[in-house]
Amino acid sequence: MAGEIKDVSDELFLDLLRKEKRFIVLEFWSPGCSVCKEVEPEVIKAQKELGPDTLFMRINTDHNTQLASRYQITGTPTFVYFCKGEKVGGAIGYINATVLRNTVKDLIRHSASCPQGKRVSYEMDGYG
Repeated sequence: MAGEIKDVSDELFLDLLRKEKRFIVLEFWSPGCSVCKEVEPEVIKAQKELGPDTLFMRINTDHNTQLASRYQITGTPTFVYFCKGEKVGGAIGYINATVLRNTVKDLIRHSASCPQGKRVSYEMDGYG
């Protein structure tokens, strides 16, 4: 649903990751994180601009520690990007809608570069 980012648990995310064919943006956040609150409108804006080709989700690191440990999350907000079930990139801290949108568009444009287990082999600059 546009305008609302889906909250997931460790288990639900891992299940969706196995099944989902779209690109995924997963935001690790925590309730006490002021930057997480500041970035939320930017994430919603990017989600609306990208439309149905990208699935946005977020996970509360205070209640879901398995994924935070698995992806070595040390601060919030942290954004992790997934292509075909594999992590292909990420960003830490505040990110504006333009950079987030353009980074995801780069990943979508270069989807042939991210088969299972491969990282995207170019430098993402966020400028599209």
